[in-house]
This record gives sequence, structure tokens and C-alpha cells, in this order.
Amino acid sequence: MGEYEQISLVPDLGGEIEEEDRIRKREEENLVESLLFSLGRSVSVEEIATCLNMGKDGAFLAAERLRERYEERQEGLLIKKLEDRYQMVSHPKTYEGLIRVVKRPQKPVLSDVALETLSIIAYCQPITKVEVERIRGVKSDHAVNRLVEFGLIEEVGRLEAPGRPMLFATTEEFLYRFGVNSLKDLPALPEEVEKLLKEEVTEELKDGFGLEPDEAEATDENTVGEETEETVGEETEEAAREEIEEEQREVLEEDLRNSTEEEAEEEANAESPET
Repeated sequence: MGEYEQISLVPDLGGEIEEEDRIRKREEENLVESLLFSLGRSVSVEEIATCLNMGKDGAFLAAERLRERYEERQEGLLIKKLEDRYQMVSHPKTYEGLIRVVKRPQKPVLSDVALETLSIIAYCQPITKVEVERIRGVKSDHAVNRLVEFGLIEEVGRLEAPGRPMLFATTEEFLYRFGVNSLKDLPALPEEVEKLLKEEVTEELKDGFGLEPDEAEATDENTVGEETEETVGEETEEAAREEIEEEQREVLEEDLRNSTEEEAEEEANAESPET
């Protein structure tokens, strides 16, 4: 009998599995893409996991694959990673055309004072306004308010100290505006500058609030015992009341001074002959 060529009837299982895996991954990426487009905001890994009905690790991988795909295409849109969130954004190369339609860019223009204040908050967060002022050496109310208005910083809690001052930190908008994926990507400060900032913050915690840095962390994390919490709470409330009363007195005194000055000016104008 002659020899016959052997024909394999075994299917290429390896190839089929790879093809199924490729299709599954693309479907996951498509779902993530649709989610980002539909919500129009940054989306957390937890939300992506819920959409894909899988764990956070798988959701993270799907989002990263989609981000890399957009990065390779370099077309009109990009997927931006902001800390542990993802957002669909316009590619920078399209800005010129978009601005012609929008008429003017919405990006806020920051003054040198605002930039200086923002830099301090970015590197020392969470931080109170008083600590910022200690480092800058001048009042920073206006700069802080502007940064909040622009959405670059936000209130993230209150310091467990007299008056319970607000703690500020940068926002997701800050990361987006300055083109960084995480606070870890911020440029490293010179060693002497970093040391100086820490010293100023420590001094303000001691002088302004009577706290050591570790005490501030402990109270912020609610790690103090119940008895200590009650005592500190009572002292804090008393100090806060005293501070409010002092502020009210200052306001009344200021109003009284202004009123007296206005009356004196009116009398002087009344006595002066008209020209």
C-alpha cells in the first residue's frame, strides 16, 4: 500500500483561545470607552469595575489598554489617567481649532501670588490657610479663595485645633491643568526648600495651634482615646467661642471707627463752603 499524507483533524485550539481572548479584551475596552464618553467626567477604577462586572485589577488593565490604544493613535481624543481615575479629553493639538469655536479659552490665568500659594498647598497638603500665610509671610485669603473658585484646591477637612481651621488640598482639576497623572509626578523640591517648608509648618502648628505635627495627625485620624477626645473637644469649643467673640469685637470696633470717620467727614463737608 502506498503512503498517504496524514491530515490533522485536530482544531487549532491555541489559536481559537487567543482569538476569543482578543475579542473579550476589545469588548472590555469598548465598554470602558463608552462609559468615559457617556459620563463626560473622570471615572474611578471602582466605577469601571462595576461597568465591566469584574474586579478592580481587571478593570485597571482594561482601562490601561484603552489608554495605550488612544496614545498610539494620536488622533482627536486621549484617555487621561488622573491618580486612580480615567477621563476622555481632547488632544492638545486640537486646542487651536476648538478655541476658535469657544471664542476664548476657559483656562484660568493665575497671578504670581496665586501660583506661589498653589505651590505651597501642592507640596504641603493638607494644609491650613494660616500655615500658608506663615510660609508666605503675608495674608493669603484672596489667593486661596481664587484657587477654590478655579477648582484647583478644595476643603478636605478641618484641623482638630482651636477654631477648627479648614484644611486645603489640590483637586483632580489641578492634576489635569498641570498635566500630571499623580502628585508623585510633581517635580522634586530642592532639599533645603523642602526642609524650610516643613520647619515653617511645624512652627505654625506649635505657635498657632499648640500642636505638634504628630498630634495633628493623631487628632485628624481620630486615634485619641474617648476621655482625651472629650477634654480636647471642650477646650476646642471654648477656644473657638473665644476666637469668635474676639473676631466679633474687632468687627464692631472697625465698624465704629468707620462710622466715626464718616460722621467727621460729613461734618467737615457741611462746614466747608461750596466752591
